[in-house]
Amino acid sequence: MAGLSLAVCDRALAPGGAPEWVHLLPAGDMTGRDGRRFDLADPAALMLDFQSRGVDLPIDYEHQNDRPEAKLKGPVPAAGWIKELRADDTGLWGRVEWTATARELIGRREYRYLSPSFMFHPQTRQVVRLKGAGLVHNPNLLLTALAHEEPDMPAPEERKPAQPDPQLLPRLAEALGLAPDSDAAAVLSAILAALLPGTALAREQSDPTRFVPVDAVRELLSDRNTRIATMRESEATAKVEAALRAGHITPAMRSWATALCMQDVESFDTFISKSPAPFAHLLRESHAAGIPPHPAGRAAADTVEEAAICAQLGLKPGALLS
Repeated sequence: MAGLSLAVCDRALAPGGAPEWVHLLPAGDMTGRDGRRFDLADPAALMLDFQSRGVDLPIDYEHQNDRPEAKLKGPVPAAGWIKELRADDTGLWGRVEWTATARELIGRREYRYLSPSFMFHPQTRQVVRLKGAGLVHNPNLLLTALAHEEPDMPAPEERKPAQPDPQLLPRLAEALGLAPDSDAAAVLSAILAALLPGTALAREQSDPTRFVPVDAVRELLSDRNTRIATMRESEATAKVEAALRAGHITPAMRSWATALCMQDVESFDTFISKSPAPFAHLLRESHAAGIPPHPAGRAAADTVEEAAICAQLGLKPGALLS
């Protein structure tokens, strides 16, 4: 705020504890003990400026917050924070949230004065902004002293309640899956049902056409997983048997191959594709079943030896080849 000057003015703190409301500035023209004059012509303007900034105003010790050299020494501790402003015919008041240390110091009268810090116009001397305040030892302004009994503050002006957004209820209903024209009671019930699952209200509000019981979902998933596992095992068994018949693996490798095929069918296929079927000869028949036919396609001719053998065994000649 260019063109303005800073001023601080002290005020006495009476015996007692630190009150919630403190008198910051008197109304209208004021003259400090040092002869300086100021004018609080528009307290409402200070209140509006305070609200527009949206921050609490600090109360420090000895106005360190207003002295650059004090800030260079380190952090400036706060004694309290001005949270709210009000005005009446006596001037401007502030609601303070004191620190524990400040309460002790004020209670022991180690600090007896409060000094407001403000900006003013150098020509008109009108106060235009409140910066904060400080606990000090030297009084200046003649203000209402702090006392253990808090002053009766005027009640705040009655304000009209804020009008609700007419589109809020339809939007909530839509978000909750309700009809846009649902009334407030239906929307509230749906919200409570969503926030309090498992309660009687939630069970009443649950739509059975839109929700599936958890147990049913678990059962369906279990059946599905069982079917998938069964299909996977059947497919793996078929592939392993085919590999066994082709000689890529031995019967002793059946369990290992089945487990590999169920877990990683690509690895199983890669193994089979790189295996040259070294065990194929173990499962092939070496010759046809039965007695091989005579090379000439007929019974062998009788020989002297065969006849002798048949005679000794009491067999007919040629019986050895029948």
